[in-house]
Amino acid sequence: METSDRVRRGARVLLLGYLAVLLFALLTPSVDTPSSSVSWVGDVLERLGAPDRLLLPTRVEFLCNVAILVPATGLAAVIWPGPSWRDWTAYGFVFSGSVEVVQALLLDERSATYVDVVANTLGALLGGAVVGLVRAWRSQMSD
Repeated sequence: METSDRVRRGARVLLLGYLAVLLFALLTPSVDTPSSSVSWVGDVLERLGAPDRLLLPTRVEFLCNVAILVPATGLAAVIWPGPSWRDWTAYGFVFSGSVEVVQALLLDERSATYVDVVANTLGALLGGAVVGLVRAWRSQMSD
């Protein structure tokens, strides 16, 4: 098996596992799991010496919403190399918007917000862009 095939196979396994965790976090009816996760991340950032202005709960939540889609789009970009970072950003926007619609219509305890869509879309952009940058760097190194 070629190395790139192994990498793609591994990325598929990781993506499936990550998507299961991601969908649980995004679609769980209770606010307890997301809220406790944001609190935990805030505590970690505080212990790492993050500035107080970053530790506001709304900012920590924004950072978490950015970070939650970076691995998903990064792994997807490894599996499907055709789409560009622009495409992955658009897919992230549609995915995030869909999750927020489900939260608004079906999950009474959850709150759907435009800010979450922006943060998730930024995360999708970062995931796709990182893979694009790594590919460009590897291409330059092999030339």
